[in-house]
Amino acid sequence: MASVTIRNVEKVFGSTKVIHGVDIEVAEHEFVVLVGPSGCGKSTLLRMIAGLETVSKGEVIIGDRVVNKVPPRDRDIAMVFQNYALYPHMSIFDNMGFSLKLRKQPKPEIEKRVLEAADILNLRPYLERSPSQLSGGQRQRVAMGRALVRDAQVFLFDEPLSNLDAKLRVTMRTEIKALHQRLKTTSVYVTHDQIEAMTMADRIVVMHDGRVEQIGAPLDLYDRPGNLFVADFLGSPSMNFIDGTVRRADGAATLVTSDGTELPLFEAPSVADGQPVVLGLRPEHLSLSDTGQGVPASVKVVEPTGANVEVFFELAGQDICAVFNERYPLSPGDQAALSWSPDKIHLFDRESGNRV
Repeated sequence: MASVTIRNVEKVFGSTKVIHGVDIEVAEHEFVVLVGPSGCGKSTLLRMIAGLETVSKGEVIIGDRVVNKVPPRDRDIAMVFQNYALYPHMSIFDNMGFSLKLRKQPKPEIEKRVLEAADILNLRPYLERSPSQLSGGQRQRVAMGRALVRDAQVFLFDEPLSNLDAKLRVTMRTEIKALHQRLKTTSVYVTHDQIEAMTMADRIVVMHDGRVEQIGAPLDLYDRPGNLFVADFLGSPSMNFIDGTVRRADGAATLVTSDGTELPLFEAPSVADGQPVVLGLRPEHLSLSDTGQGVPASVKVVEPTGANVEVFFELAGQDICAVFNERYPLSPGDQAALSWSPDKIHLFDRESGNRV
């Protein structure tokens, strides 16, 4: 396996710059996920690593070799695509071994590698079938097996689960993570699904408009998002945001919202009196106050999801969501009082969007 270094990389299409000076280090054996909304540049960045897109500026380094001018076939990478890209007229065995055949590997070596990959992916019973005889999940495993037999230095995944149904996506992401833990392959994985990113990655790279917003371990990014975009993007339901202005008096700090509601900030960080900020609260960190001493809120919508109940409130003139494990008897129009722990508050500067 090899490391991957993306150093000050830019990509320009005509007069439009789509990647703006990106720097990422992927360590050997690491599983890194590039995540962000459609159009953020994550797939373009992956294609530059693969050599399917040219690099306008900067360097892509695999191991200790700059590969900007190296053809894809000579980069020693293996790629798994969203649409499987299987040959419909070939058997599963031939699909998995085709790249080795092109490299003129001996037949015994091809058979050995294909059978090893088939055993890892539980595909041995299907080797004589054609792709049309397999389910979507099985075909995606074949695509992974085709990459696996290459024994490449780096594995690249371009939204490989997007075409699968929700239940199968959960199964496949578990299989991919287990496979990585077993083989310790250096992997770069692209997805727009933040749940995939959170559950699979050693580290996440959050991208937006061709720039890296934040890099870190999944729970580090979830617990301490560096800006409003990361805070909003990671989490389902996403973080609640309440606009207001900080007021300080007698050593205490409060957030005054547009309707005049005062929310305690407890031990607020170094924010100035009169500073416009955004208060962030995760839905699961909100609770109903048994004593009625919390912040008044009105129930708007109740959505049972099975294990949890999502309740949408109007609080201080703004819509927020709470997730409860308990099945409270709440109905639209009910009045409630919400509370939260001081250490669960996130504060962001309203103008820059950065954490304060």
